[in-house]
Amino acid sequence: MEVSKIVSKVLVHDDNVDALAEIKKICTANNLVGLKDVSQDINAILESNIDLGAVFLAESSDTPGEDALELCRKIHYRHPELPIFLRRDHGEGKADLSPDLQNMIAGCYSLSNMSRLQELVDEYVFSTYYPLELARGIQDISMNVLSSIIKNAEISCELPHLVKDQIIYGQLLSLIPLESSWCRGYMMLQVSETEMVKAIKTSHTDISVLEPGFRDINAVLNEATNMIWGGIKTRYFSSGSGLEDSHRTQVPIIVDHLNKFISFGSTEPQLCFRYKLRDPGREIPEITFYQRLIFNLSWSPDKFKESDTVMEDFVVSGELEFF
Repeated sequence: MEVSKIVSKVLVHDDNVDALAEIKKICTANNLVGLKDVSQDINAILESNIDLGAVFLAESSDTPGEDALELCRKIHYRHPELPIFLRRDHGEGKADLSPDLQNMIAGCYSLSNMSRLQELVDEYVFSTYYPLELARGIQDISMNVLSSIIKNAEISCELPHLVKDQIIYGQLLSLIPLESSWCRGYMMLQVSETEMVKAIKTSHTDISVLEPGFRDINAVLNEATNMIWGGIKTRYFSSGSGLEDSHRTQVPIIVDHLNKFISFGSTEPQLCFRYKLRDPGREIPEITFYQRLIFNLSWSPDKFKESDTVMEDFVVSGELEFF
């Protein structure tokens, strides 16, 4: 699947027809996938596994018995990492709001000045630049690996997207460090335990057991993680990070399975891929792998460009070749 752009999903909770028309223009111009809250049941949406980059609220819209400002509190409580953009009926400031709401809302805008919403999108949703070439390469590597791990399955991938939420999907996740001269962070893979058990039982993996245990399931995820990491390392990372171990910064990683939450100590957008593997013979249910890249410790995409240029020079000179 050809990667042509990196998108971000945003939840739109606004009923004003004129505002929706302007928001749609903003979404189209910025590769935003706008998800309209048609059912008005925002609670169900917030509890789902939808990867979001921001939430658009309107001051005048509400759900039955709940105004927009109360929704701000509810959204911030459940997903404090999600930026909330509030469309106000009058003006664009938030000085008249209570101090706690001012801290919860990333910014305000009005229908008469939609350029302010563009500024908020630039500042909060696309604050981190991810080279399209990197996203395309990671997707290719990952699809090839997952196709080799899960036998006889057709694989597809959504457009790579940026997410702000910190939701954990499924019961299984793996983490592996990503380190080079231009980045430091982690790659995370997530998958449902039930889906993996069925794949092993029906001989869609290299593990042959009738009743797979957690070690068998973990072995499959471990192999997939290592192979993808190896592919990324070989293709993009030069040897050595250029940093002394004693000078490296570290942050704690917090995993809260009860609330399906993981924190890397950073609110920067994460690069996310969602792969779906379908068995044409329908022996197993659809398997979904979530992949996130979190460069929470160091991120210099300009140096990635330099690294890419160096690789091309080696190819031209004959020191490297594609195979």
